[in-house]
Amino acid sequence: MAIERTQLDGILRLGRARKRRWLTGAIACGLVLPWLEAASPRSGEGRGPDLDLQIIRTEGPGAGTPASPEPLPGPTSSSSPAPPRVASVSNRPVDPTRAHAPATHSSSKVKGAASTTDPIYLAKKTIADCQDRYRLVHDYTCKFVKRERIDGRLTAPHIMDMKARTNPKSLYFKFHQPNRGREAIYIQGRHNGRIVAHDVGLGKLFAGTMYLDPRGSMAMDENRHPVTEAGLGSLIDTIARHWSVELTPGESVVSLQADARAHNHPCTLIESVHPQRGPNFLFHKVKLYVDHQHGLPIRFEAYDWPRHPGATPELVEEYSYLDLKTNVGLRESDFDPANEQYSFGRF
Repeated sequence: MAIERTQLDGILRLGRARKRRWLTGAIACGLVLPWLEAASPRSGEGRGPDLDLQIIRTEGPGAGTPASPEPLPGPTSSSSPAPPRVASVSNRPVDPTRAHAPATHSSSKVKGAASTTDPIYLAKKTIADCQDRYRLVHDYTCKFVKRERIDGRLTAPHIMDMKARTNPKSLYFKFHQPNRGREAIYIQGRHNGRIVAHDVGLGKLFAGTMYLDPRGSMAMDENRHPVTEAGLGSLIDTIARHWSVELTPGESVVSLQADARAHNHPCTLIESVHPQRGPNFLFHKVKLYVDHQHGLPIRFEAYDWPRHPGATPELVEEYSYLDLKTNVGLRESDFDPANEQYSFGRF
């Protein structure tokens, strides 16, 4: 069948229009389908990258404030995994200045400030300071005066010249009263641990130089303590040991007087009182005078508990170190019974 030119032209125009519509649809599909594929979650994968960014914005720094989207991290090698996106406590660097610091310093500061005015603290600190100062003492001389209560009776004052050396512990006594002229020497580790002594009068004539057991009846006559416990060092250490146990809040009343005097020497007086008896308490009241010049005790007093309410406490021990001189350069001869200035021997 023959086809006219006009019909042929119409068929050609229809074909070209259909071709243009097909090309337009193909281009549209080529642009839209990849976007749909990228926006749709795949099997086995989580939410898209927009949600991941939202996690960082919400739980990371600046949470709750709008933030510009961060670029996605690029590919990383398997040998160096990507750092975690959400910070944790274990991943934070440790500040070495705070790693071992206490939770607060306020309590220690308050405690330290209170301690500087607490009488118990000051008493213990003072006797500790005395121990430190005594470690610098090599020897000393003084006039030693003591009174002690023996079998319920307070003795008359015992007055004697005293020489002392700290290492080895060495003591020399020459009595003024009672038994004027009596002498005694004790050196730790020598003379088989005995006291070398001589009496006066007929006692010296008959006995001559004696070697006495420090805890024997003759050496302990009218003495509460053996000579091995005599001297400033023993006094300081004994007080420090007892105060470390005995001075406790609620059981002790402690006071300090910085302008006290003992034997006309400026001193700090420390007085400790135990109102009630206790198994660890040695005395009812103790008075210790610490000399300002030397920083060492020069007088000690100890009192027993009153016999009845309202009674005056009885003096048990009293020791004074008068005219104290430290580091005077004592020699071996000062503790030698053969010293010509001493009177050891029978005549």
